Amino acid sequence: MNSKHWQNDYRRAINTIRSPALLDEKVLAGIGKIQPVRAESAKGHRTLSKVASGFSAIAIAIVMLHPAQYIDAAQGQQAAPAEEKPGAEQYKPTLSLAPVNLDGWHILRAEVDAGNYVELCAQWRQQQRTTDVEPLPNDLKEQARGHCRILP
Repeated sequence: MNSKHWQNDYRRAINTIRSPALLDEKVLAGIGKIQPVRAESAKGHRTLSKVASGFSAIAIAIVMLHPAQYIDAAQGQQAAPAEEKPGAEQYKPTLSLAPVNLDGWHILRAEVDAGNYVELCAQWRQQQRTTDVEPLPNDLKEQARGHCRILP
């Protein structure tokens, strides 16, 4: 768009809006100084983009063609006797479905993690009243202090 177009639009807008004449003259003078963006700066950005794309393509080619990625694959084929068992038998699941019971407090911790504090509070109150009960671990004690009250 050229400056004449802006000036015409501004003059049409003046007819609908009341403004001081001095302000109108300043705005019209400022509009005449507006210059379009030069194509040379955009050309520099395009060149930079092309250079970056070229370097990216070279990096991808180096990664794809580098022999180091094939060395491990070749050694893996020689060292692994995976071909002895055909079919799906060679893929055995490594996930154990047996419950992990690291200590006697695992079930109580699972209930607390689920948001059920009833059993934790009951054991904590019992521990506060008598010394015959096995003491709660520190993490469970902290959660009991935060969620349970000692009843009379």
